[in-house]
Amino acid sequence: MSEHRLERLEAQMAAHQEVLIALAAALAEGKDYSVFRRALDGLLTVKGQEEDPGFEPDEAFAFQYRVAETIRTIVDGAEARANR
Repeated sequence: MSEHRLERLEAQMAAHQEVLIALAAALAEGKDYSVFRRALDGLLTVKGQEEDPGFEPDEAFAFQYRVAETIRTIVDGAEARANR
């Protein structure tokens, strides 16, 4: 398996873990979907050094981006299924 494929799988696993944690927390608190969605929206924000004009993305930033990308795919799929 290629290094790129392994990195992608690691990011997807981390994204799934974050989604499950957010879902479990929202359900445990007895809150509605809006609470869950706000939690996910927070996970979709990739935190970089936007204020640093010389910032160059590193591996951690790239991993965080792949995690956010997977979370976005999960959220979009869930919302599409819910709106059928």
